[in-house]
Amino acid sequence: MKGERGIIPIFIPHMGCGHACIFCNQHTITGDAGQPSPESIHHEIESCLKTMRQPIKELAFYGGSFTGIDERLQIQYLEVAKAFQDAGEIGRIRVSTRPDYIDDAIIERLKNYGVSLVELGCQSFDDRVLSLSKRGHDSLAIDRAVSLLKTHGLAFGVQLMYGLPGDDDTRFLNSVDRAIALAPECVRIYPTLVIRGTELETLESYHAPTLEAATRASAEAVRRFSRAGIDIIRIGLQKTDLIDFDAEVKDGPLHPAFGAWVMSFLFFEALLPEFKRLNPNDRILIRVHPSQASYISGQERINITRFEAALGRGVRFKISADATVRRDEVWGVIDDKTAFHIHIMNPEV
Repeated sequence: MKGERGIIPIFIPHMGCGHACIFCNQHTITGDAGQPSPESIHHEIESCLKTMRQPIKELAFYGGSFTGIDERLQIQYLEVAKAFQDAGEIGRIRVSTRPDYIDDAIIERLKNYGVSLVELGCQSFDDRVLSLSKRGHDSLAIDRAVSLLKTHGLAFGVQLMYGLPGDDDTRFLNSVDRAIALAPECVRIYPTLVIRGTELETLESYHAPTLEAATRASAEAVRRFSRAGIDIIRIGLQKTDLIDFDAEVKDGPLHPAFGAWVMSFLFFEALLPEFKRLNPNDRILIRVHPSQASYISGQERINITRFEAALGRGVRFKISADATVRRDEVWGVIDDKTAFHIHIMNPEV
């Protein structure tokens, strides 16, 4: 438990944002079109604190563009959070907002109320993708926001989406590289899903990315961010992000555990060259950190299927969940001798 971080999520659905992005229907995503009162937020924080076991507790305002909310209400929300912070019950406070809703006065207000990290919903750094998605800002707005946050010494994170209108692998990975160049503390990676009630649902010219395409592009993004030492705090939407995960998503790379699916693919790609070098009769012991042991076989044993398809045969291996192995590393052992040692995010090393 030492060092583990728990997040208290406070959802402020569709608040503070005057734009209607082509992919967005916050009422559907959060399942709540109401405006939470400061009192309800106070009770929600208290309730979470009673059940959280993690020693490090953070508060995060999600779901809307926090800095676009009426200033008086912003302050009321922040006062609630700051009181828990001053009492030592929570540590960091973070908010999520649009890049064009950042200026000097806003940053000073956030800092005065204990906010230490701002997540910017960038979605893309490609101006054509931003325009077609009706974001209402260009990539320069992202650069300006980051510059201001850095000047004021406030940490920031970046949120990116794959598969928006006009997007492709090259544009998406260029956005990944531009995000890396800004050196954010953390990043979230989402595949574009077509949500009921959005303009994207009615756009006949749009073709949602397949699960295969989103998996490959997201996996490469994860590799690049990991190599740069940037914390990836989310890959894909979770069930809790949607009121009805199956009913509200009309199209797109829907998977109930997309992050684990992407991680399994990363392990498959890193292990395949090593498995190709093995004798078909070899029986290999795979040593991996316990938190990543499931990524070897993959969800629904998808990697077993992938290995058989790629090799034209099965692979005889046993998985050893070993806490002495570092995360994102794998050791292959045959007859008590090391056959290979690979870094999942950088197999060439």
